[in-house]
Parts: sequence; C-alpha cells; structure tokens
Amino acid sequence: MARKLSWFDLIVGALLVVLCFVMIYPFLYALAYSLSDGVAVMTEHVTLLPVGFTWDNYHAVFLNNDIFHASQISVARTLAGTTYSTLIIGMAAYSMSKPQLVWRRTLNVLFIIVMYVGGGLIPYYVVIHDLGLMNHFLVYILPGAFGTFLMLLMRVYFEGIPESMEESAKLEGANDFTIFWRIYFPLSLPTFATVALFVGVGQWNSWFDASLFVSNPKLAPLQLLLQQVLQQATVSNFEQLMQMANGQRKISVETLRMAVLIVTVVPIVFAYPFFQRFFIKSVMLGAVKG
Repeated sequence: MARKLSWFDLIVGALLVVLCFVMIYPFLYALAYSLSDGVAVMTEHVTLLPVGFTWDNYHAVFLNNDIFHASQISVARTLAGTTYSTLIIGMAAYSMSKPQLVWRRTLNVLFIIVMYVGGGLIPYYVVIHDLGLMNHFLVYILPGAFGTFLMLLMRVYFEGIPESMEESAKLEGANDFTIFWRIYFPLSLPTFATVALFVGVGQWNSWFDASLFVSNPKLAPLQLLLQQVLQQATVSNFEQLMQMANGQRKISVETLRMAVLIVTVVPIVFAYPFFQRFFIKSVMLGAVKG
C-alpha cells in the first residue's frame, strides 16, 4: 500500500524543488540571454525567456574560425585523453589488485602520498618544460593521465571478481594482458564508464593547463577561449564577429559571450545521460562490496 505523504515529505520535496531550480536557473538564464536581441536586452530584463528571440548570436559564433578550431581541439583532447587515461588507470588498478605484486604495499603508500601532497606549480612547470611538452598537444594527454582516486575505485571493483575465473584462464594459457582484456574489462564496464565520465568531464572543462603551457593559439581549447571571453580579453574579436554578421544590430558582446558559454556547456550535458546508468550501477556495486 502506498504510504501517505507527511508534512516532512512535503517540506523536503519543496526544498529539493527549490534547490533544483537554483542549480538550473543559471543555465536557463544564459540560454535565454544567448537567444535574445542584443539591443533589446539593454532596455528589458532577461529572466527565463529570451527578449527579442534571435539566432544571430549563434550564427555569429559559428562564423568564427577560432571557435570552430578550439572546439576541434577540445573534442580531440577529450577523446584521446579519456581513452588513454582510462586504459592507464585500468591496467594500474589490475596490477594493484594482485596480492603477489612486488612492493604492492609500498606502491600503495606512495600513491596515497602523491594523491594528498603535490610537488607545487613551479616544479610541475619545470618538468613539463624539460619533457618538451610546451606548446604540444600531448601536454593535454600525458601529465594528467593517471589519477590515484580513480585507480583505487577501480581496484576495489577488481578485487571483487572471483579469482577462480582468472585461474581458469591461466590454465588455458592466457597471460595477464589477455585476462585483463577478455575477463576484467567486460565484467567491469560500469566502472570503466564511471572513470571515463570523470576523466572526460575533466578534460572537456580543463583550461588551466592550456593557459600555462600553451601559447600557440592553434592549440587553444574551447574552455580557454571561453575563459578569455569571460575576462573580456577578446572583446575586439567579438566586435569583429559583429561586423562579420552582415552588419546586423541584434548582436552585442554580452549576448555573444552567453552564446559561447552555451556552446561550451551543451556537449558535456548531452553526453552525461549516456554514462549515468553506468555511473549509478558502479556506485551501487561499490557500496555493496564495501
């Protein structure tokens, strides 16, 4: 039988609705602003609906070759970085899940120390420079490929896989690499998807590494361009965009800025639902195993 709703349930539900609205409203505001007439927003206040609905802001954004190229860099670094990092973390977790691994406890302690204690920005910058990764696409992929927290998350899942499956595979002549790909990887897809989600979101949203190690504008990702836009460092570029849009007066710097923000956020928002079911399944399995 269905339980009757109490006052406590109603209050909690109302608070959750308010919290959801507070979280969603900034995105709705940015979307409405990006679809508004640049002249109309100077006289009318934008709330949830556009003022003087127009697509001219997005039309002007996609006319910009810099934004298009930065989008390609962001997509490339997200795909390459997520694939490489997930494989590295997965193989490390597989190794650390084996009790017979030499110096396993020592490596565990070192990983934990590195997770909580960093070497500092200056030594990190010197290492990147000495490795020849300055102004190189691999600076987005290699330095942050490994994450201790994600490795520990995956290791806990691997430790729950029955050892009998691995023993049977070894009796058939399979090596560790074959066992990892043929047994552990198919059985751990929810965990791999969770790790890929964390890494992918981090890669897509990252701009700080580009601002430190990349001065070549051809390697600038979309997030770095957005950060420069929000700091009004590229207002002149947007003025050029306004001139490119056939002399239309429905465009302003602020509406263009919001359009770039939406273009930056939307891809990762649409990608998240595809990983959500794996994420929930992985968390529940981890909770049961814990």
